[in-house]
Amino acid sequence: MRALAILGVVLGPSPAGAQIPDTFTNLQVLPKGMAKRELVTVMRGIASDLGVRCAHCHVGPDNLQGMDFASDEKLRKRAAREMLKLTQLIAQTVERLPGREPDPHPAITCYNCHRGMAEPPRNLRSVLEETSEADGTAAALARYESLRDEHYGKGRYDFSALSLNTLARSLLEKKRPDDARRALELNRKYYPDSAAVEAAFGSLYLATGENEKARAAFRRALELDPQDPSALSGMQQLDAPRP
Repeated sequence: MRALAILGVVLGPSPAGAQIPDTFTNLQVLPKGMAKRELVTVMRGIASDLGVRCAHCHVGPDNLQGMDFASDEKLRKRAAREMLKLTQLIAQTVERLPGREPDPHPAITCYNCHRGMAEPPRNLRSVLEETSEADGTAAALARYESLRDEHYGKGRYDFSALSLNTLARSLLEKKRPDDARRALELNRKYYPDSAAVEAAFGSLYLATGENEKARAAFRRALELDPQDPSALSGMQQLDAPRP
């Protein structure tokens, strides 16, 4: 959902509230006879889901003085209608699923994709790989830390050990073991007791012929998680009879 029409305001006697009309002349997706309080509640929810204010989609200033809510001048507002149709379609589809239990919560809202951001966050693994290819691995790792500092805990990006492990695996496949090592070292900084990270180190060492280091890393991974599949597989490779 790229954008939705926003009326992120609080009802009341404030000057901003006074700028919202009592009737609406250009509702094309929401019910035309929708009450003012109900419409503003919907728009406030959308504004919160995107982390924006009214002027993001509507023509006028943030204080709403002279705001032209009916205008379709902004592309964001026109796109908003299509996104609102999409959420309605998904909600209707979910409601019709066989065996679905009644649920008072909406099936989907703008937040599902936007996570409180005007633009929906992208897959972190893709962001890191693209940055690494364009600007180098150091830039990708700096990007990771910057995004983590700003967004960690907000449910916008996958900051689990998987993201940097995936980057390291991609770098190793591209014959860039030193860069893969840097990615894993950063991952270990945040996840010092992760079996997945230690197993990834083991795979790196195995690929570079550092078998003793690989064995130590796989053993450490299995101490943390005796069932880690990568570590078990790595140990089997190390213990396999050599031709």
